[in-house]
Amino acid sequence: MPARLSAQDSTPRLTETQVTVRRTRISAYPYVYYTPETELAFGAGGIITFYTDSAAALRPSKVAASGYYSTKKQYKFSVLPQVYLARNKVLLGADLSYGYYVDKYWGTGPGVDDIANEDYAARAFGAELVAQFPPFVRWMGTSRVGVKYDLLNYNIVEDRGNPFVEGDSVIGSNGGLSSGLGLVWVWDRRDHVFFPERGIYYQVEAVWNNSVFGSDFDYGRYEVDLRNYFRLGPGQVLAVQLFGSFASGDAPFYDLPMMGGGTIMRGYYQGRYRDNVLLASQAEVRWPIGGRFGVVGFAGLAEVQPGFGSLSFSDLEPSLGGGLRFRFNREEKVNLRADIGFGAGAPGIYFGLEEAF
Repeated sequence: MPARLSAQDSTPRLTETQVTVRRTRISAYPYVYYTPETELAFGAGGIITFYTDSAAALRPSKVAASGYYSTKKQYKFSVLPQVYLARNKVLLGADLSYGYYVDKYWGTGPGVDDIANEDYAARAFGAELVAQFPPFVRWMGTSRVGVKYDLLNYNIVEDRGNPFVEGDSVIGSNGGLSSGLGLVWVWDRRDHVFFPERGIYYQVEAVWNNSVFGSDFDYGRYEVDLRNYFRLGPGQVLAVQLFGSFASGDAPFYDLPMMGGGTIMRGYYQGRYRDNVLLASQAEVRWPIGGRFGVVGFAGLAEVQPGFGSLSFSDLEPSLGGGLRFRFNREEKVNLRADIGFGAGAPGIYFGLEEAF
């Protein structure tokens, strides 16, 4: 069960006497990796960390960027700025990406079978913009509330014989524009942004895509993300996450809640199972092994269903794996991660900056 929210924020109070000198840091790295989604990929990335104030307990802001090209002739470029203002009371963030993807679609629902031609190709531009502020009513405590805008322009350029895409039998088989506005509510009481050892991060959001905002599809997307962090010893952490994603209305198949990828249920191709409802849980133990290096072990359970009434223990899918960590930025505790996850089918290998959750 998630920990009960207390009325007191565990983040140290920011006072005029808590002043320190903070430096802007720029870190960059090349990488080579393999995932089920991209196969062998070559790329480069980096992160800039900086502070908008000198108060000691202020959280670091960042701008992360990356780009890769894979042997499947895929490519993706992304930029993720996140800025803390007003002594952690205001957060401005974005997730901007553009890429060409050779993706797979096996159909919708739990336990869908393999098909002969699951590939298709698409170009996509995505933008998520969020602004979070202190709540306007006292009973909401020290949480943040905000607004979010989502845009996804998805262009399917080749159906590659996929029977669902070429047959025009599912919503979104011709691509389209999703554009929506939503609300976000966040409780963030982690002791650190990049490598929390104690605290909670709870987020609830709802986004409504509608023709009023220029969308080609009318549907809602809702997410509940509950994370707890427990310190087991010096640098040793147990992280637990409960995650739910839900869609209503006429959601295109490529924007349905889906299992897999580098953050939720590592070891499954992202989208191997997808439907209107996704429920997932995972736990990860993180501990140092010397110098800048550390290791993790993780396990998870998840399922997708067309509705809440169809949820069943018989459709739960397991995930298990482990990984290596390298402390890329010691001062801000930013890790490079390499994970291997085992689920259905071939194992997945994942490379990234920062922890999975």
